[in-house]
Amino acid sequence: MMKKWVRLDNAAKIFPAAASDANTLVFRYTCELFEPVDPVILQEALDSTIEEFDIFQYVMRRGLFWYYLESTDLRPVVREEYKSPCSRLYEPGRRSLLYEVTYYRTTINLEVYHALTDGTGALHFMELLVTKYLSKKHNIPEPPTYYDASKTQMDDDSFRRFASKKSLSRKKLPNAYHLRGMKYSENRISVIRGNMPLSKMLELSRSYGCTLTALLGAALINAIGATVPVSMAHKPVVVAIPVNLRKYFPSVSARNFFSMVHVGRTVDPLNLPDLRELAVWFGKELAEKTTPENMLDDINSYAGAESHPIARITPLPIKNLVLRYAYLHAQKKDTATLSNVGAIKLPLEVEGYVRSFSICNATNRIQACICSYRDVLSVSFSTPFVSSDVQRLFFRTFSALGIDVEISANRLD
Repeated sequence: MMKKWVRLDNAAKIFPAAASDANTLVFRYTCELFEPVDPVILQEALDSTIEEFDIFQYVMRRGLFWYYLESTDLRPVVREEYKSPCSRLYEPGRRSLLYEVTYYRTTINLEVYHALTDGTGALHFMELLVTKYLSKKHNIPEPPTYYDASKTQMDDDSFRRFASKKSLSRKKLPNAYHLRGMKYSENRISVIRGNMPLSKMLELSRSYGCTLTALLGAALINAIGATVPVSMAHKPVVVAIPVNLRKYFPSVSARNFFSMVHVGRTVDPLNLPDLRELAVWFGKELAEKTTPENMLDDINSYAGAESHPIARITPLPIKNLVLRYAYLHAQKKDTATLSNVGAIKLPLEVEGYVRSFSICNATNRIQACICSYRDVLSVSFSTPFVSSDVQRLFFRTFSALGIDVEISANRLD
């Protein structure tokens, strides 16, 4: 087979340098069914899915100046879950796929290394995989999914396509408050998931006059703020929010196409802000930071860093040092991450076989990942910290408001 290769998109270039055992930069989608998974049929569905998503059939290679992706004849093999969530997928020097499909009882897991794609691109893969699996399992003619893109459109580097030379002045961000505490051994992370009725959460956010993301972001700031030592209350609690740039630019790329915005403020742990007022403020801040002009500026900053003459001729080992320093420096600017991939939809013919979806992310701090399926809103916290105070306070915020919360967690001895 003739090898094909593609450049890493602009957002992905930092991931090989930044990944570590403590933060693998792997994320996981989980689909929970109402019935046990059949691994044989799941393998058949996966074999069929990769024929339509050939961007997933690449391995990472090192060049003289940049990493790049090279097509491979390696085939993914479905396995029963055998390791901790979001463990390493990419090992420098090892030729391996950058994603993996596993199962456990009634769940199907898709884990992806972030250099390959973002949450939206992986979600399209997951939706097609589950649709094919359920169609085969229940002898249903396979319905089309809601994602409609050619292979050329899937492979598109949208950062490069939409970048311009126009640039806005960028404000420097202050250093944020950081959580501290005992961590699990061997770089393991705990995953605590709360399922809530989507309809009731939307009703609550509308009564507050804000979006669902703003409501959840405000609850996260208060949950973290309640744990801040009084001596550290001068440092802002900052939430980093990935933004899907496909909402601002006409792209259906299955590769990375996102940016990050930061919303934060100082919080008095002895006098927490009113949740309603905080949610309205959070929504206004988020709206101001996610204007089309600001999103274009982010694209241009990514593209500008790659096209800089010095960057072009700097050998990869030196680039790795610079990029890792830049990543660690950027981590000083936020306390936690809140990632909302939105509503997940399956064709009507198969949607009734699925109970819920969830998503979690590797992290060396704390991250909340949000998605919804039908009337189930899933919020999954991942963290290396043993303490679950933030998660407990977050979910109690909504249970105290009359929202039913169903909690589940992975077991870490």
